[in-house]
Amino acid sequence: MKQKPNILIIEDDPTTALLYASSLRKSGFEIIQFSGLKPTLETYREDGFSSIDLIVTDLVLPDGTGKELILEVRKTNPNIPIIVVSAAEDSQSIIDVMRENVQDYCIKPISPKELSKKIQYHLSKQEMDYQKTVFEKEKIISLEKLLDWYSFKNQSLEKGEFDSKELHKNLFHVLRASLSQGAGFGILVQIIDIIKGMTKTKEGDYILQKEILEILEENASYAKKVLQTFTEIENVIFGRVESRKVSLREFLAEINTLVSEMDSLLKIKNQKIQLGKLEDKYLDSKFIIWDKEYFRKTFFELLLNAMKFSPETGSIFLFFQSDSESVSISVINSVAGESKTEQGIPNEYLDLVFEPFFRLTKNLYEKYGSLDFGIGLSLVKETILKFGGHIIVRNILDHLGDVVTPKVEFKATFPYVSSEK
Repeated sequence: MKQKPNILIIEDDPTTALLYASSLRKSGFEIIQFSGLKPTLETYREDGFSSIDLIVTDLVLPDGTGKELILEVRKTNPNIPIIVVSAAEDSQSIIDVMRENVQDYCIKPISPKELSKKIQYHLSKQEMDYQKTVFEKEKIISLEKLLDWYSFKNQSLEKGEFDSKELHKNLFHVLRASLSQGAGFGILVQIIDIIKGMTKTKEGDYILQKEILEILEENASYAKKVLQTFTEIENVIFGRVESRKVSLREFLAEINTLVSEMDSLLKIKNQKIQLGKLEDKYLDSKFIIWDKEYFRKTFFELLLNAMKFSPETGSIFLFFQSDSESVSISVINSVAGESKTEQGIPNEYLDLVFEPFFRLTKNLYEKYGSLDFGIGLSLVKETILKFGGHIIVRNILDHLGDVVTPKVEFKATFPYVSSEK
């Protein structure tokens, strides 16, 4: 941190601005003051606020709003801490501002001493917390960390230092325990900090507005979904899922049922699923091991993944292959151009897609109601292994049309078991 951090204050009330500036200078800060939005933006248009260590702004300005300022700052500087100091106490104003990656929201009047403490706190956290983009903050484990983990895992396995099954048991158990204690759910912590700055009753209780409660409930619900998925993965790798033998006819019937139930999701992008056929001669004579609930979760996730990354009006193909030893089912889709993976999955990432928290793109897919946390395919892999099968992902080229089209194939294979079992 600099000897004298530069603090930018945007406050149109001269008395308040003078009070803040005088006190903060005594605390060892260099103060730059503006009374409005336009002169601030004009001054730092080329600099991009890179010379500023922290911004304190009012929400209501004579020539605009604090939110407009924040949006402009975030275009060029996603990391600088921002503190909003405002007399506005309505829930919607607070919610609107906190969604723009604001570090603190203080209700006026706030004493200069208290403001100084908040500034010192956020500056002390800057190196650790604010050097990442908004998206990177949302990820529990960054891609760099994941690549380190993947390299470490492979090196350890090659040296014979770890058993693959035991390694994954430990990984999921530790991560789930960490998540259940709140690690990674920064939004919940951020909301709590916001609540601390809100109005109190005479008894000292916080007045929690309905909108804030809804955000808390929404994020708590999201956290529960993540923990539930970890529980499901644990159930699989710790052998808590009971499997039974079923014929290929029942296997195919369940696939058909699942496809029909996903019709509403297909309508989001006007897509369709084209379902292949399974040879009749094997339908009643061949059997696989499965658990119906986890089987559905597995192929729901694979189909949903294909829908999210496929273009508008695109087709997802389900192809079957069977022989005397096993049955395979392939989920094949083209890749939408906006996903930035229109040439398929980069080869160096093919083995990573099943790793926990790996996300190939930064896109979120709220309409699909999926977690988009990079753990869905981890559940897929662990479940298929539980059923005695294996899954691969690869890029393929479709030569059937006038233009060669790159596609992605997820292929799951299940071995047959004796009808006597």
